[in-house]
Amino acid sequence: MDDPHFWRAALAVAAPLCFWFGFRKLRLARLIDDTPVSRIRSAAQGYVELSGIARMAEGPPTIAPLSQLRCAWWMYRIEHYTGTGRNAHWETVNRAVSVAPFQLVDATGACLVGPTGADVRPGRRDCWRGSLPWPTAPGGGRRGFGLGIGDYRYTEHRLNEGEQISVIGEFRTLGGVNNSDETVEVMRLLAEWKKDQGTLLERFDTNHDGVLSQAEWETARAAARALIEQHAPRDAAPTESIVVQPVDGRPFLIAVSNLGTLARRSRIAGAVLLLGFVAAVTALAMLLYSPS
Repeated sequence: MDDPHFWRAALAVAAPLCFWFGFRKLRLARLIDDTPVSRIRSAAQGYVELSGIARMAEGPPTIAPLSQLRCAWWMYRIEHYTGTGRNAHWETVNRAVSVAPFQLVDATGACLVGPTGADVRPGRRDCWRGSLPWPTAPGGGRRGFGLGIGDYRYTEHRLNEGEQISVIGEFRTLGGVNNSDETVEVMRLLAEWKKDQGTLLERFDTNHDGVLSQAEWETARAAARALIEQHAPRDAAPTESIVVQPVDGRPFLIAVSNLGTLARRSRIAGAVLLLGFVAAVTALAMLLYSPS
C-alpha cells in the first residue's frame, strides 16, 4: 500500500510493541542469568531455579485427555476449520490445561511443582486431524497423523515422565516448623551470624571479594534454615516443598530445554525486537517529516 497515513499508523503501533516485547525478553534473560540453580534439599525459600526429572505425583495417574498417554503435565487445543474462501480459518472450540501438581526429582530429593500460571515449554507436541469434535481413537498410533484430513485439528502438548526439566518460580516448604516461627528463628540466627562478619564471610563468601552477593546470602539463609529445622521437635509434621507462581509477578517457567538456552534465545529475540523499535521509529520520523 502506498498510503502514507496507513504506514504512519502501522509504524506508530509497531514501535511501542517492539520496545515492550524486546524489553520483556531481555528482562527474562537477565532474570534467568541472575537466578542460580539450587538443589531441592538446600533450596532457600523464595525465588529459585531447580533442575531435575519430571515425575507424576502420588495418587491417581495424570492422563493426557486426547492421546490417553500417561504424563506429568498436558495441554490441548481442538480447532474447527470454518468459513469459506478468504474467510476460512481455524477456530478454537475446546482447550484445557493440566493444573495437577507433579514431582520434580533431583539427586538430593523431590518437590512438587504446581503448574497453575506457569509458562510451560514442553518437549512433546502431537498434532493431527479428524472429522469429529473429539478424537475417537486416541493413543495406540491410530490417530492418523499423516493423513491430514478432517475439519477438526487436535494439538496436544505434554511433559512426559522421565524428561529432564528446569523450573524457575517460588519455592515454599509446608509443614515441619511453623512457617512464621521458622522465619523469625532464621532471622534471629542470621542476625547472630552477622555480628561476626569474619566468620560469616569465611563460610559463605565463595568468591572472596569481601562482600556477600545475593546468591551467597541465599546460601547463608538456607544454611540457617537447615540448622533451625535440624533442631525442630521430632514430632513436627513432615515437610513438603512445592514450586508455585511467584506472588510478586516474576516469571514462572517450566521448560524441557535448559533455561540457559532459553536465556540466550530471549537475549537474541530482545535485541532483534529493540532493533525493530529503532527501525520503526526512524521510518516513522522520516514519514512524518517528509513532504506529503
